Amino acid sequence: MSEQSDKTLKDRAQEVLRELSKEEQLLLAGVVKAERDKLHLKLPRGINDDLWKVLTEVIK
Repeated sequence: MSEQSDKTLKDRAQEVLRELSKEEQLLLAGVVKAERDKLHLKLPRGINDDLWKVLTEVIK
């Protein structure tokens, strides 16, 4: 990819993230955190439970 298309892609991603509602931002942040917490594991057990916990916390 060229530097110009990378910049455009980055700008578009930032725009999409800014347009998220508060609940969507919380959900995304929780999912990213859960994924990062398990990323180093060979067998990331419990990720579904972690994601379910994030979802239930956001919708309460």
